[in-house]
Amino acid sequence: MTEQEMMTLLRKKLDNGMARYQKEWRQKPASELVELASEIAAAQFVYKELAEGSYSAEYMEYLLRFENPLEVVTDQWISEQNVDFSEELTHALWTLWDKGESESEYTLDPEYAPVSAEEVRITLRKFIVAHPNASFDMMTPGGYVYLTPETAQLLLTGHSVKGNPGSSEFARDIPAEELLEQEICTADFSKGAWRILSDHNPEPRLEQGPFEQGVTMC
Repeated sequence: MTEQEMMTLLRKKLDNGMARYQKEWRQKPASELVELASEIAAAQFVYKELAEGSYSAEYMEYLLRFENPLEVVTDQWISEQNVDFSEELTHALWTLWDKGESESEYTLDPEYAPVSAEEVRITLRKFIVAHPNASFDMMTPGGYVYLTPETAQLLLTGHSVKGNPGSSEFARDIPAEELLEQEICTADFSKGAWRILSDHNPEPRLEQGPFEQGVTMC
């Protein structure tokens, strides 16, 4: 089967799939259609993209094995849009708090007394408790440590973890208390995990004025 023949057959299946969707939509009351708005938009988007034939022949050929490829791709597309953005928002808040640059760009409340730098020190314990569903990719004085959400919770209950100083041959157990009481120097959320640099005894910090309140950890 040539590529052109594949596209002709796929478009026919896509048309049939869209006709099924439209028939279902016409039978639903307006109130239910409002709730289905995102699903309707997804189906229309996928239909338009696939019908234009701008994707590889291998993908098109694979989709032909399905009776209703529009439904298959639409369901997959919707599932990949259901992302929990809470950690991304947490990272945005962390960046605002950590850098403090916005304090020179936006009007400050003159009646608000900023918290001193000494009071905003964050330990790993506090950070992990604040992010119960996150993974942590950490560089600590005891070496590299990676925590899944599950192992992070075990750490909070007192379980030690392995620290890798650069070679698995020299990996050692890091007691929970030793790790949890370390303070965060930097934290950045990327690709589903918090990337953290921590230290035992950071240098004392000087209190800053309201326009210099961006905290430089450690």
